[in-house]
Amino acid sequence: MINFILNILPIITKVAATMGPFLAKYAPVLVELAGKHLPQIIKTVESISSILDVIKPNESAEELGAKAMSANKKPEDFGKNSDYIDYLRKEVTIDKNTLSNDEADVGIRKAIGGSLILKGVNDVLGTEVTIPFIKTASQLELNSNVIIEIVKSYATNNVKLDDFEKYISKTLPIDSLDKHSDTLVNAYQTVNSNMSIEQAEDEVMKLNLPTINK
Repeated sequence: MINFILNILPIITKVAATMGPFLAKYAPVLVELAGKHLPQIIKTVESISSILDVIKPNESAEELGAKAMSANKKPEDFGKNSDYIDYLRKEVTIDKNTLSNDEADVGIRKAIGGSLILKGVNDVLGTEVTIPFIKTASQLELNSNVIIEIVKSYATNNVKLDDFEKYISKTLPIDSLDKHSDTLVNAYQTVNSNMSIEQAEDEVMKLNLPTINK
């Protein structure tokens, strides 16, 4: 898998460079930071994007990426990312039967489409859903609604989202732990209004990074 990432990075960098500044910057970063977890991360991004109506339930990052690669227009040609996705949805068609099944080609399409829909998620939530956070959340197999509420809760409480992994792995300073715990408890209770503080605390306590195969 390491060889796969090393092989795909130069390709995605070259391809994305022709697709405008946004994709040139973010698609390679997504591949590099996601590493071997790219397929799992894309599934998570697709799920939360569907909930937030960034994409439709029958749409995928790979299909969106394929359309973006064959489109005549770039994200920068539109005022909003959602307008670009709508353009791809309505005006760009592809023949799925002609798409390459090569692992690298699939990964490139997913990275391009994933970058677009993650930008859509950021726009809807009004904050940056960082790749390191999504990577940790997907590895933990968190419910998509919980992920969304964690992002909102962290933004509201001015807690750094990238510190989520550090909290789970218990590498944060002790005086920072309570703020993260309270923020996560709030997220779980928002998703389930019938959940008591004790029940929410139990859910937070179950989050355990050492069980993850990094």
